Amino acid sequence: MKSNYLFPVIFRKIGWWLFVPSLLLGVYYLFGNDTCIDVGGSKALALFDGLSETSFLTIATNDSWTDELIIICLTVSMLFIAFSREKDEDECIANIRMQSLVWAIMVNSSLLIVATMLVFGSPYLTFMSIYMFSFLLLFIVKYQWAIYQFRRTVYDK
Repeated sequence: MKSNYLFPVIFRKIGWWLFVPSLLLGVYYLFGNDTCIDVGGSKALALFDGLSETSFLTIATNDSWTDELIIICLTVSMLFIAFSREKDEDECIANIRMQSLVWAIMVNSSLLIVATMLVFGSPYLTFMSIYMFSFLLLFIVKYQWAIYQFRRTVYDK
């Protein structure tokens, strides 16, 4: 069974090379001193801008592109890691991928429900910032662990 929606194998390596520095920068930016990392700002087209009187389709002033760049790099890198073809992609690997995807959706939804009931105020905003990436991260961890266990049992026989 050929999966047409998967990236080529090389994209996984590119994803890991992009993921590690992006994650470190993202954690530092979220919990550290966010003023130390500054890419610079400019004016940008905004679909919605909550800071101006005309909030729909306007030109907004963006003080720094750092958070946008970190979010884009993290998202692209995790998509590359999660949805790159395996060298030995077959129906069994596709089944493991699907089971990991369902597991990640269930766990991620449960985390959202629990956090919505128990976390309030600005910590909830921090949680939601992390939540944007938690689905892909959970999927990657579960999938990589399941593939590791599968290959270990297959090669041990």
